[in-house]
Amino acid sequence: MSTATTSAHVTSRTRHYGSVVGGLMFAAFTLSVIHTVYAWLSDLADPEFSVTTPLAWGFYAVAFAMAYLAGRDGTAATWTVAAYLVVVLGIAVFYYPTTFTTAQQTVFGWFENDVYVGLLVAAFVLQVLRLRGVTLVGRR
Repeated sequence: MSTATTSAHVTSRTRHYGSVVGGLMFAAFTLSVIHTVYAWLSDLADPEFSVTTPLAWGFYAVAFAMAYLAGRDGTAATWTVAAYLVVVLGIAVFYYPTTFTTAQQTVFGWFENDVYVGLLVAAFVLQVLRLRGVTLVGRR
C-alpha cells in the first residue's frame, strides 16, 4: 500500500475528541432518561427524581447541553465539560448508591447504573486526554 493511500485511509477515519465525548455523554444520558421513565412506570422511582419532578427535568436539560458543549472547540468549553463530568461521576459514585433501594435493584436498574457510569468514565478519560493534547492513533 502506498503512503498516499495509507494517509488518506487514516484521515477518513479520524474523529475529534469532542464528537466522541459528546456521543458517550449523549448515550449515557439517554439511557438514564429511559431508566427514569422505566422506574416511574414501574412505581420504583425515587420521589425526588422522577419524570414528574423539576429536578429531573433540570438535570437532563443541563446534561444534554453539556453533551452538546463537548463537541465545541475552545478551552472554556473543554474545561467546563471536564468539570461537569467530575461532578456527575461524583454523584454517581457517592450519592446515587444511597438512593438505590432494594426495590430499585432490578436487572435493568443494575445494567443502567453500570453502563451509565462506564460511559461517563470513558468520556472523562477522553476529555482528560483532550485537555492534555494527546492524540490517539490506531494501528493496523
